[in-house]
Amino acid sequence: VRMVEDDLMYSTFGEVYEINCARYGREADLPITHFKERLNHAIVNQLPPESVVELRLHTYNEITQSLVSENVFSQYMYKTLPSCNHLWAFKKQFAVQLALSGFMSYMLQIGGRSPNKILFAKNTGKVFQNDFHPAYDTNGMIEFNEPVPFRLTRNLQTFFTPFGVEGLFVSAMCAAAQSIVAPKNQHVQHQLAMFFRDEFLSWSWRRPPGMPSAPAAAGGINPVEFEEKVKSNVEQVIGRVKVIAPQCFPEEEESATEPPQSVQRGVTELVDAALRPKSL
Repeated sequence: VRMVEDDLMYSTFGEVYEINCARYGREADLPITHFKERLNHAIVNQLPPESVVELRLHTYNEITQSLVSENVFSQYMYKTLPSCNHLWAFKKQFAVQLALSGFMSYMLQIGGRSPNKILFAKNTGKVFQNDFHPAYDTNGMIEFNEPVPFRLTRNLQTFFTPFGVEGLFVSAMCAAAQSIVAPKNQHVQHQLAMFFRDEFLSWSWRRPPGMPSAPAAAGGINPVEFEEKVKSNVEQVIGRVKVIAPQCFPEEEESATEPPQSVQRGVTELVDAALRPKSL
């Protein structure tokens, strides 16, 4: 059970979009119905997978050009915040908060980030997310079935501008990754182990019908199996963070024939994947 403060200053991305639709007299569900109508053609005609991907991309481009502007969120915040000083402070805090939320989404492979599940405070820029927890397969391992590592839409990219994305967003995510893998912060692995332990205690009661029941210890999972699942998930999480964490190499190990790589390369690649239209 988690208690959440009821703050009237919090709004969801879904509410921002609905306000924009009401202002311009558009139906909020029109992009969804348009997408379904286009994809029904592929289902009826049994198009090959390559053609379906191209059709999805073409439909996405149609929606972005004629139905959903990339300035929806920016217009809302410009009309909500009273001054440029407030806008600057909000944008800075909001970018850092969203970067940390995106980092958690990537680290724990949390998906399903629909607009109505992401809340932000209009006065402070703080971010809160509903249903923010990983999903597990039948073997107790984290399951992730989304093509993007976290949610960073074109509306958010427009609001942050390239300076905000490459500066605030990427830097905050790199700092978070570096803090996780730092030698002095190995206690994070123990905290992750406690997190997965609690997750499995509740997950074990939701096991699919037909799976053999285990002893009552550890919520119905065999103690050895329980410990192995926790350890495997922790190792996978730490491994994902190490991939994007900034790495520094001694000068004697650097190759003179290869150009130097950016320390933010891992996070930059994730941002590119989150913004790639083909993945959306």
